[in-house]
Amino acid sequence: MEFRRLVVGPLRTNAYLALADGEGAVIDPGDDLPHLADQPLRYILLTHGHFDHADGAEALHARTGAPILYHPDERSTFWTMGRQPPPLGQPLADGERLPLGREELLVWHLPGHSPGSVAYLWEKGKVAVVGDVLFARSVGRSDLPGGSWEALVRSLLRLLTLDDEWRILPGHGPATQMGREREQNSYLREVGDARP
Repeated sequence: MEFRRLVVGPLRTNAYLALADGEGAVIDPGDDLPHLADQPLRYILLTHGHFDHADGAEALHARTGAPILYHPDERSTFWTMGRQPPPLGQPLADGERLPLGREELLVWHLPGHSPGSVAYLWEKGKVAVVGDVLFARSVGRSDLPGGSWEALVRSLLRLLTLDDEWRILPGHGPATQMGREREQNSYLREVGDARP
């Protein structure tokens, strides 16, 4: 599977185009992406519902017919931000596997930044698209409506179960690796040290 990063919108959000065997999925279209209208898309995937990750989803859905998938707990995030949730083609659940070509993406529910935040993991290639849960040398905010530091800590502990080779594709900023974050991310070290 190939992941192409597309930096979009005023907050320079990382959208990703995942490609496998002629099928595609766009993750976090935070702005209009008209050049993807001819791309054969199987899914439009949201890691969470903040505008900078989701604002282009409905336009892309209208152009391509690809269903918009997100965790149902994110409906509250859309409403809290004063926006109607986009049409939900399929509610995502923790542990669900989404076929893409001959590959698949595993869904992890990782609340804390928002109630329905999820990551998409390509286990075979050890790649995780994590939205705003984890960044290079930082972690996501938990002080926005629906956020929870306690839930975010549990989600970060779950990410810490990934081995050092995993490539982390965050919602903003550069890609990183789990081993690098384990060593250099002070937030993750703090979380890991507090593990019971």
